[in-house]
Amino acid sequence: MSFFKKIFLAFTKRERVIFLAAAGIALLSFCVFIVMLIAETTTTVPATGGEYTEGTVGQPEYVNPVTASSESDLSIVKMVYSNVPDIADAVTSSPDGKTWTVRLKPNLHWQDGAQLTSDDVIFTVQSIQNPDAQSPLAASWSGIEVNRASELEVQFTLPAPYAFFGDNLKNLYIIPKHVFGDVPPGNWRLSDYNLKPVGSGPYQFASYHKNSDGFIDTYSLTAWKGSFAKQPLIPNFTFNFFRNESDLIKSFNSGTVDGFELASPSDIGAIARPYNLFSWRTTDYYAIFFNQSTNEALQDPVVRRALSLAIDRNDLIANALGGNGIPDNGPIPPDAAYASPDINDINISTSSLDLAAATLDAAGWKLGTNGERAKNVTTTAFPLDITITVPDIDFLVKTAEIIQDRWQSIGISTTIATDSPESIMDNVVNNRNYETLLFGNILEPSSDLYSFWDSSERFSPGLNLSTYSNPNVDGLIEAARTTMNDASRTEDFAEAENDIFVDAPALFLYSTNDLYAAGKNIQGIATGTLDDPSDYSREVPDWYLETTRALK
Repeated sequence: MSFFKKIFLAFTKRERVIFLAAAGIALLSFCVFIVMLIAETTTTVPATGGEYTEGTVGQPEYVNPVTASSESDLSIVKMVYSNVPDIADAVTSSPDGKTWTVRLKPNLHWQDGAQLTSDDVIFTVQSIQNPDAQSPLAASWSGIEVNRASELEVQFTLPAPYAFFGDNLKNLYIIPKHVFGDVPPGNWRLSDYNLKPVGSGPYQFASYHKNSDGFIDTYSLTAWKGSFAKQPLIPNFTFNFFRNESDLIKSFNSGTVDGFELASPSDIGAIARPYNLFSWRTTDYYAIFFNQSTNEALQDPVVRRALSLAIDRNDLIANALGGNGIPDNGPIPPDAAYASPDINDINISTSSLDLAAATLDAAGWKLGTNGERAKNVTTTAFPLDITITVPDIDFLVKTAEIIQDRWQSIGISTTIATDSPESIMDNVVNNRNYETLLFGNILEPSSDLYSFWDSSERFSPGLNLSTYSNPNVDGLIEAARTTMNDASRTEDFAEAENDIFVDAPALFLYSTNDLYAAGKNIQGIATGTLDDPSDYSREVPDWYLETTRALK
């Protein structure tokens, strides 16, 4: 019999109870002490592990940076491939902004083990410039020469100074010359490498599944251990593809999808499981663009101002966007680079139907016995009726309906014409076949206005949707692009924005937030500003599902 057992048996029954209680308290106190010690000296940190499935409407077609255009393709591209800033040790510009030199990091490799060099960068640019590739990036690289300085250095020569060339480099994701070099660019869309890419990014292709009808419903990536960038914390990332938003949301509700990017704020109401909602600011803005050549009433600047006065932008944001946006009053959203404080300080938070009506009355646009406005010019009466053309996207149609109600309440006959986004782009936008167009523009991080407001871009493929022409604005926009002096550029932007605001070629509405719903277990999603809706995928390596504790 042990010594301690003899002592315990020598206790009275009451003493045994007291002893056991004291021992239990001591043990509990020791455990609490250990827990407190661990909590005090360690912290929770992300750990590698787990699998994540993202849902997306559509399917991948060209997972190739040169030919990718859909958000599905671009999201995968930005996880599998690297852009120039990712692989560069240094990017420098000559004082005149015409020559840019990129020096690559040493010891870069492709996911198949081949070395990544300046030859790959040159090959990518020349492929974009090749008309047979039909690259959506071709316009951004027109006239730019690219030359090899060494295995790790490449030089770009621009036909004219371009202050925002850094945006071009940021959007330049490099493809491997040893994979595509022997394939004519016109045949790339038939290549297996469109769906089985060889990149240099943090994730690499693993597999995909295609249904009997050819629809790709899953596409899987795995973390690439050879990545020169940060290693992804989620080693297995899968995209599940759906034919429509309804099926996607059902899959999220059932738990087979862990997260998805919302096509419309109204999708929130269909979510029926616990979730976290992440919101990014964007560089986009939505406006009603006036095509004055198709409606004589729109040629009257008073009419255009009255149309703007009648709109309550805060009401649009609340009821069409579910509060996920900010009011906009000009061609550069309030929180974007070079946004004019003078324009954005203008009070656009309120509207006045009475003032809009009085403005029209004073300009001769009178209410008739039918309750609609018209203006008599000599013996001819011109009716004030407007057709809003809008892509069949939920929040845009809702926006158009709210605006229609406002305008019709002061006697402006308003019709809404909807069509699919693809048809709107092909048959309406490209042909400028509309009176007014409710549409969105996405600015580059530089806020370069050239593509949207320079008169040279009035016709397709340009994106000057109001066919706006103002020589002073042209000069200011072009000066802002070529000066390397930031103070001068700021002044040029401010004057151009003011001229556009005064001319009112468009009715600016709001800038939206990009929304992403995910299950409660995902962590590490950092929100900020997205230059492009697909840019969130660049941050996926920081997402995590598992945690561990580490010493502080």
